[in-house]
Amino acid sequence: MSARADERVIKLYTAKNGHVWYSVGIGQPTDSGRIVDSFLLSSVVSGMGLCFRILGLPQNAELICALYFRKSKGEVRYIDIAGPNILNNIDELNDPALVLQRMRSSNLSSASGGWHPLSMQDYPVYAALAKNLRAGFVFDESARTYLRLHPAYRALSFIPTVCEKMAAQLITTIVDPRWYVNRYRPDSPRKLELFLGLTPSSQQRVSDPKKIITKTRDLRCGAVLSTWKTARPDTVNMSLPANFLYRIWRNFGGGWRGDLRASQAFVRYFCDNWLAALDSRVGTHDGLFLPGVYFKTPAERESFVDHMQRDNKKSS
Repeated sequence: MSARADERVIKLYTAKNGHVWYSVGIGQPTDSGRIVDSFLLSSVVSGMGLCFRILGLPQNAELICALYFRKSKGEVRYIDIAGPNILNNIDELNDPALVLQRMRSSNLSSASGGWHPLSMQDYPVYAALAKNLRAGFVFDESARTYLRLHPAYRALSFIPTVCEKMAAQLITTIVDPRWYVNRYRPDSPRKLELFLGLTPSSQQRVSDPKKIITKTRDLRCGAVLSTWKTARPDTVNMSLPANFLYRIWRNFGGGWRGDLRASQAFVRYFCDNWLAALDSRVGTHDGLFLPGVYFKTPAERESFVDHMQRDNKKSS
């Protein structure tokens, strides 16, 4: 739960019709009647040292980016964001007034999708989402830039078969891995796997070239598979440490079972590195990300650690 005093916080929410709703302090939720561009010129969000609270939803991405830009110039004091899991259920998103009321407090920790300060580690996702809102998803140079600014990109780049276009789509689908943390079983990946359709039933449909995929979860499942599995297994050097996903695929017998197990491992690897970076620490050093979970031999672990450290040196 955020320690911010609610009386000083301006809470914002973009409704489905594009209107920005707001609540100043403990005041009543109000429909501004304005879309984002117009609302940002209003007196509600003008001034110095203002404090904001906003849900990290795709429809709020333009607001988040604009406020973050103002914060970088010292005009905004802080911006807190949280996931939609602070609500009682997803249907509440249809009621802007209720959403703003729910935003006044939350029992969730930041590690489980509760309030946390918006940081540079969060920004690339919302910048990509804001771009998508304006023009739809196009993997151009700006989309590539946002991908490479992403906190987990260094770990993604270790895998030679990763498709950057699909990775960029996957990032804007997940948005924030903290949203999918089970507060009672924080180490369980089940919630995210269900969201992405990484289940036997979905995977069997996705891995069958004769099936036409229409269900949302099946489409997400297919997107995960298309992110890492871009080469035929018989053309992949299985001894290369970075091809650990193909070794998992092989060890589970290939086919849809191999696809499922390797996709699940890919998402865990990706999100574990993502969470480690969000914690502003280097996972390979502090134990937040454990290479031994994914790399079974000393040579494999050494290759991964060397990759991460080499890129660190380049960026410093």
